[in-house]
Amino acid sequence: MNENLQELRRSTGGTGAGVHKTITVCAICTMRCGLEVHTRDGRFERIVPDRENPFTWRDFCIKGATANQAREHPNRLLTPMRRVGERYVPATYEEAVEDISARVAGIIDQHGPDAVGGYFGNPICFSSANLAFAEEFLKRLGTRNKYFFGSVDENARHVAGREMYGGDYCFLQIDLDRCEFYMLIGANPAVSTMSWCGMTPDGWRRVLKRVEAGAELVIVDPRRTESAAKATQHLACPPESDWALLLGMIQVIFREGPYHAQDCADATGLDQVREVALGADLGELAARCDLSVDAVESLARRFARARTAVCVPRTGPAIGRNGTLTEWLSHVLNLITGRIDRPGGVVFYDSPMNMLKVRPAVPPEPSRVRGLPTVCGYRSLAELPDEIETPGPGQLKAMFIIAGNPVGAGADGRRLDAALAKLDLLVSVDMFQRESHRHAHWLIPTTHFLERTEVTVYLLPNGEKPFVQKAVAAFDPPPGVTEEWQFLRDVAKRIGRPLYPKMENPTAAAIIDRALQASGAPSSAELDAWPHGLVLGERSFGRLRDCLNTPDGRIQACPPIFLAQLRERLAEPVVRPDAAERPYQIISRRRLQMMNTWLAETTGQTMRDKPGDLIEIHPADAARDGLLDGMRVRVRSATGEVEAVVRVSPAIRSGSAVMEQGWGMALYDAASGAVVSREGVSRNYLVSGEDLDEITGVPRLNGTPVAIVRA
Repeated sequence: MNENLQELRRSTGGTGAGVHKTITVCAICTMRCGLEVHTRDGRFERIVPDRENPFTWRDFCIKGATANQAREHPNRLLTPMRRVGERYVPATYEEAVEDISARVAGIIDQHGPDAVGGYFGNPICFSSANLAFAEEFLKRLGTRNKYFFGSVDENARHVAGREMYGGDYCFLQIDLDRCEFYMLIGANPAVSTMSWCGMTPDGWRRVLKRVEAGAELVIVDPRRTESAAKATQHLACPPESDWALLLGMIQVIFREGPYHAQDCADATGLDQVREVALGADLGELAARCDLSVDAVESLARRFARARTAVCVPRTGPAIGRNGTLTEWLSHVLNLITGRIDRPGGVVFYDSPMNMLKVRPAVPPEPSRVRGLPTVCGYRSLAELPDEIETPGPGQLKAMFIIAGNPVGAGADGRRLDAALAKLDLLVSVDMFQRESHRHAHWLIPTTHFLERTEVTVYLLPNGEKPFVQKAVAAFDPPPGVTEEWQFLRDVAKRIGRPLYPKMENPTAAAIIDRALQASGAPSSAELDAWPHGLVLGERSFGRLRDCLNTPDGRIQACPPIFLAQLRERLAEPVVRPDAAERPYQIISRRRLQMMNTWLAETTGQTMRDKPGDLIEIHPADAARDGLLDGMRVRVRSATGEVEAVVRVSPAIRSGSAVMEQGWGMALYDAASGAVVSREGVSRNYLVSGEDLDEITGVPRLNGTPVAIVRA
């Protein structure tokens, strides 16, 4: 065991004879909760919140408490595995690097750099070193075939930042404690915390305290969620209709006031927004979101007249075909009422790391086959099967899947699975062999976050306070298991395309210290003096308009591509043409015990029901279609069919059907080839990779029309 690691563990204090307490950080979501990992003689005992952490421990949840289950899982990969025929056999790390690098070099020589691609899953974001090396790896290969999880659930935020402010990563965050009117669309912070606002510790409880003191909390969601139950008003609008509600509110505010004259004058394009909003039929907009005109007008007036207010959409609308419109119009609503970068609104923190300067916008480029634009330089995951199967220059021949399960996370996983089988080389870099790795030629094991010592510096801009903490490994990695960054560095070097060529010996520590230095934070070594983390000072805001990267230096309130899509949606009929054939629209929900596909596959948490098998519908819909609670049914879309069990619930609005995303994916024992677990069904098989938001490339994971019939 590393002597420095031993000394650092001793410095955190013991809890009894033979017991050590390691202070570290959870790497499951953006809240980055402080953890205490208790071990006895090097063996795991328990994980509890680090209550001495000055910032992030209050959202500690079951996912962090049970994190060690994945680390000790009996089917964890502990050595590189090479596919031989239909079997996998152990190999050395050196053999893996040599074979993979030779095959990648050959593919590039024969087909060009775009023949090699990469997909990054969500967990890589919680390791700054692994993310930095993965991005550098694809950059040095010279490929444009890059994919990441953003085209599953968050691209709407990126395109709004790019088009309106000039930065793909310009995330505005709620000034939580000064807000008097919260309007949250498709968000359930009672379960997800406020992690989607950045690091906002204890955010949900703080909102509830504001509500107790008189603040309004409006939740817009087709389901009466745990958060909606605590709201002052719940609007159960149909899926994909939130844009109509926002446009209706904007119309009322432009027509009646009050609106913020100076902020309107300082932005570019608001005259066009005003023209379209005032020209729309308010009765038709209200009908689209199943509300009365009076309800839309009342909401608009209350929002505009509140002393401080904020409107924030989140994952619900972001994973539908209208994610761009909803995100954009929420910014317009905030802008015209004076809520952007002002107290109690949505604010931009420009220090210690100004993301408008550090990560300026990457111009979108059309893809080779379908012409969809890139977002943050990455292609839509929905296009991946086309890029593999369509011949011609740039056709994908090899893929690296790093910390991801795109077959389970994206749309139409069956088609993607079939396409991955056609690759000349598929390399998985993961702790497990998941569904997406079924056809991999190489399985490369990697570390668990409890085995890594690092600083996740790239999340520094996303906290309401500039907080930095060094995560300390509670365990040594298994012998021979390396981190992602080491594997990618070694492959690139063997190919003759070394990463960070200006550095003599690029390591995770060196890259992270360089980023820390640039942000003015203490170095990794200096952070040892603050094992519970360090708040660097108070955040300031109010300088967004000075930092904009837009062509005229002003907020772009009406990007042409957004306006064109809005006009298209306004021209669509209020009632879906396929409503009679497929009367339901499928949506997802969050569970406290799981997070997408990542933990559903590898942890043994027990839930009171089997959410992977359930489809929840309203009692009126059940009575109309002759469906009973507990009945097995077939759920059919234009793309696919799955079986499920009915759960009748008044919490779901009529016409919506709820099935959790993230189930139905297999976990494999690589040595035997056996499927060791498969819980529930994959509702994503119902979602088409062709039916999507054409600006973000995100499919209708929320909103796909389906029929439900007896099995």
